[in-house]
Amino acid sequence: MNFSGRLVLRIVIVLSLVTLMGCGQKYKDAGNKIARYLNEKYGEKFVVENVGGGYGAGTFSTDTFKAEAYPQHSPRHRFRAEITKDFNKIWDNYMNMIMADKFDEKMIKVSQEVFENNNIWVKTHLDSGGLTFPARDLNNKNMSIEDYFKAEAINGIAVDLFIKSEPDIDKERQAEKVDQLVDRILALEEFKHGFISVFYLKPSAFDRVSTDYYTVGEALHYYTRQEMSYTHTFAKILDAKKVYSAKEILNHFDWEYKK
Repeated sequence: MNFSGRLVLRIVIVLSLVTLMGCGQKYKDAGNKIARYLNEKYGEKFVVENVGGGYGAGTFSTDTFKAEAYPQHSPRHRFRAEITKDFNKIWDNYMNMIMADKFDEKMIKVSQEVFENNNIWVKTHLDSGGLTFPARDLNNKNMSIEDYFKAEAINGIAVDLFIKSEPDIDKERQAEKVDQLVDRILALEEFKHGFISVFYLKPSAFDRVSTDYYTVGEALHYYTRQEMSYTHTFAKILDAKKVYSAKEILNHFDWEYKK
């Protein structure tokens, strides 16, 4: 490489470093802005991480930075946040996570009744639709799940339901119970779409599920492994209607999950 070529290369490297330093400071400022906003909005301290890239080009436009955040007292409650590059507007889905916890309690009680089994644990994910966020003025963490569903049009839910089980599972009977559970969920009339995954866990896996769930990555992949569950099935809601019959739910048992 001749002298002029080396000079151009050095200039490019220097400019790249300057750009990276500028972006780094911009991301830091954005993270601080998001943290202050969340602190004021919810009255608690938050940690903001991974500012910048993330999940696509931005929910509302390419003029936004994306981030992950969680309350200091509960790192497992990780949620998305987004800020315009001029720092004028911020969105987050923390309320969906708070309300999902409340919906979990309702779903556990309903599931225990349907399956006639007290050894059940549930984790729910609420979806406002695509990558959109709940309304920015919703911040009452004490509101009921019913009032929240009236204020925020929840598009759908994903329910992971875990049952402490034994090897001799009557799959036909269990398919009927899953079908009954879908009927109970539809009776709530609180959303249009849903996907319900049911895992019949081995006792050792069930005893750890309430803590392991937040560290294992993709639950659907992890809990369909033979060392975790005896079997599994699923049901689906679309446009506020059941997609599968009890017979079809029966046929879903032991389906092979592929990434």
